[in-house]
Amino acid sequence: MIKYFIAACFTVVALLPVKGQQINWTKPDSLFKYVQPFASMQLWSIYTMGEKLQLEENGPLEDMQNRLNFLTRRARIGFKGKPYRGLSYFLNVQYDNLGKDRFGAIRGGVNAGQLGILDAFVTYNLSRKSDLFHITAGYFHPQFSRECITGDMNVNSFDKPPLQGYVRDHITGKGYGRTTGVNLGGMFAAGAVTINYNMSVNNNNTTASDATETAGKFWSPLIVDRVTFSIGDPDKKGYSLMYEANNYFNERKGITIGFNSSRQGKTDEFDVNTFAGVDVMLNYNGLNLDAEGARLLRRVEGVTYGMTTWQVRGGYNIIVAKKSIIEPVFMYMNFKGDAGASSEGLEEMYNMGINWYLNKKNLKLTLHYVKQNGFGDNGYTDGATFRKGDFVGCGFVSMF
Repeated sequence: MIKYFIAACFTVVALLPVKGQQINWTKPDSLFKYVQPFASMQLWSIYTMGEKLQLEENGPLEDMQNRLNFLTRRARIGFKGKPYRGLSYFLNVQYDNLGKDRFGAIRGGVNAGQLGILDAFVTYNLSRKSDLFHITAGYFHPQFSRECITGDMNVNSFDKPPLQGYVRDHITGKGYGRTTGVNLGGMFAAGAVTINYNMSVNNNNTTASDATETAGKFWSPLIVDRVTFSIGDPDKKGYSLMYEANNYFNERKGITIGFNSSRQGKTDEFDVNTFAGVDVMLNYNGLNLDAEGARLLRRVEGVTYGMTTWQVRGGYNIIVAKKSIIEPVFMYMNFKGDAGASSEGLEEMYNMGINWYLNKKNLKLTLHYVKQNGFGDNGYTDGATFRKGDFVGCGFVSMF
């Protein structure tokens, strides 16, 4: 009898968790919400003029022959979805700069055919029925600078200007500007104003010597925050870490002002590293205006080095035959850095061009002229081994 009683007890105990699990498992949403694939591609043809390069060690800068270059500037594939109520994910793989001529005038490295993870994170809506509180964890772009966090293929200049490179490199030490961390953010209306906020704690990777994001002897977390105020139509329909465009195709009447900052304490490379910036975007019917400025400070062994960068950009939508939009665009960017800063001297960029939107952001043709100049040691020139030229660029963007 005893062995039968013990066997019965084990049977009951074994069955109880199974029943509890069946009752308490969180139920997934539909398959469509669970997995949503996406893909996008940006094809360029670039004609470079006036590029200079040091061809011999300690030699002078020499003129490079003007050249035509065809490249896949950006190629992205990925998945996103909401497998459970309140829980979403985003995975984005990049395959950028295929076919890029390293002696061309555009920025960015050369890709011989390597894939890379651009974003990989999950977001949970803590407030469930509102957008007030969301927590995001994973590999993502900390929320600083509208230009840095806006989708690369959606800006209405030919490409993002170098401002984003200076800000990203200063804060994260990476051209892509991504890092691993945890972000708390939300979005809510306060009368006629819509407020969006984000605060994140991220890895110390500014001082990483390799792709492992390993810090040195000293470790300090990267703290980033951003808050925006929208009057009129908000810049987003709901909370998200992703920002789509500065052209809303005559569908928005509103202005958004954003305030950004970051701080990182002592590392092996500096005593403290800070960023403060403000950005503004105005959309009114066909008019699209945006501007941004940033102050970058780094103290090394008691000496503070500063860099300042800003840009302004404007475009106007002209509706053609009620089927497509033509947008002439002008953009100007300026950078100045103290002697001894991570980038120093002066850089200027002028961008004049036209965009033809065949299906809003999903299908676009562009033709632009970009003029660059400056001095010192920065993204335009290091004063000794290279100096970027000017270029005419034709582009095609497809997003689906």
